[in-house]
Amino acid sequence: MVANPASGTGEGADLVGRARAACILAGRPLVLHDTAGPGGLAGAARRAHAGARADGGVVVAAGGDGTVRSVAQELVGGAVPLAVVPVGTFNFFARNHGIPEDTDAALALALDGLPREVALGEVNEQVFLVNASFGLYARAVAQRERDTARFGRNRAVVIASTVLSLLRGHPLMDLELEAGGSAQRVRTPMVFVGSNALQLRDVSLDVAHCLRDGRLAVVVLRPVGFWGMLRLALSGLARALQQEEKLQSFCADRLRVHPRRRRIRVALDGELFNLRTPLCFSTRPAAIRVLLPGEPMAGAAAAARGPA
Repeated sequence: MVANPASGTGEGADLVGRARAACILAGRPLVLHDTAGPGGLAGAARRAHAGARADGGVVVAAGGDGTVRSVAQELVGGAVPLAVVPVGTFNFFARNHGIPEDTDAALALALDGLPREVALGEVNEQVFLVNASFGLYARAVAQRERDTARFGRNRAVVIASTVLSLLRGHPLMDLELEAGGSAQRVRTPMVFVGSNALQLRDVSLDVAHCLRDGRLAVVVLRPVGFWGMLRLALSGLARALQQEEKLQSFCADRLRVHPRRRRIRVALDGELFNLRTPLCFSTRPAAIRVLLPGEPMAGAAAAARGPA
């Protein structure tokens, strides 16, 4: 288990004890890889992956979407299954795939679930489970982290911080976007690439169908002033963004973005990365095996019964 005690509402603090009790009842060993150890979260994910690969086990990611993304980055393309115990703020990945937000139910699924292949988004060899964005939204993520460190990590703080940050604006970026065999030049404060249908439906963006077709959902914000941004923020809170003319949206199998800078700050599932340009977005089918409710993949049951 890779545990992040700082995730979400703080439930991670007593999570380990509950996980140990569940494993004892199930007759399964539990090995904890604390994100406070050497190498932080990435180091814990590497050690957990190596241990699970050696003993035929499962890697359990306990935390929010950012924690799950970091563990998925380590496991992508391999045979070791991922289980998720969501204790984050929004838990979009878990909710989108029917993983219970109740901790005990999620632990039970981690012990008894069966693996299914899941597609992920990818940009410059970094995966994302929910969304990738740069420009205005990436700056909002940075401000959100400062605010949650000061006021606590809960939905009210996250929403208020994000809205206030969006209202402060962001310089326009001159970009070339390549998708579907054509290119267009745009001036925009933000580009958003979604890979999670639940999040898109939550704000009523009319691109959730892209994910059903195995494609990425791309949203480009046209230049907008303070009052236009305020209207967008209120529309987002009211789940009515599908009517906003300032948002250009489309589906893409692949998206190549050429900014003028050599590096650009990109937010992946709420975590910030400084990536080289151009940015090359794509979907990665069957990227990872995740323990989910429902029918397993053929022949997968035996492989999922190792240590947690």
